[in-house]
Amino acid sequence: MNYQTEKQMYGDISRWLYTVLLSRLPNADIDVRDTHASPLNEYIKKHSSLQDYFAGDLWQTYDIQVDLTAFIKSGKHNGLAFVECKIIPISLLHVSQLLGYSRVALPLFSYLISSAGIGNAVKSLIMRYDRTDVLEYYWQKGRLPRRIIIAKWDVSSKSIDSTMVLPQGTSGLLR
Repeated sequence: MNYQTEKQMYGDISRWLYTVLLSRLPNADIDVRDTHASPLNEYIKKHSSLQDYFAGDLWQTYDIQVDLTAFIKSGKHNGLAFVECKIIPISLLHVSQLLGYSRVALPLFSYLISSAGIGNAVKSLIMRYDRTDVLEYYWQKGRLPRRIIIAKWDVSSKSIDSTMVLPQGTSGLLR
């Protein structure tokens, strides 16, 4: 079954995201939500229990609309994970959209996933010209930068196609 709308992807990708996050942060409290219909700050305000996932009130500035948001509470890993879903090949416009969201909220993880794969301009920029820097959104001294992971969604297996993940070498972060 191919998806006709991005919204049709949300259930499958939410389950996948929950499993991936739980495997990476086994003791965390994880709550994956469909947040596409309203700005994230308004969504958090409306669902006030989500405010417990934040130490302060910086979330009030998150005037961004992310398809799926995971709220993560763990000893040292409180934060968010974002997923933007696409049913067309991922373009530089899609990368820019999620990069902006990620620069605002600094999620622990940020994924751009498409059932139609990755567009040629994105593949060329990242693979041929080695411009993985365009995926970076948060830099901490002494650590690798946080970056967007781009992947093709395998509709039949309801998981990521590990042969179509950028930047290369990050497919281990999707299991």
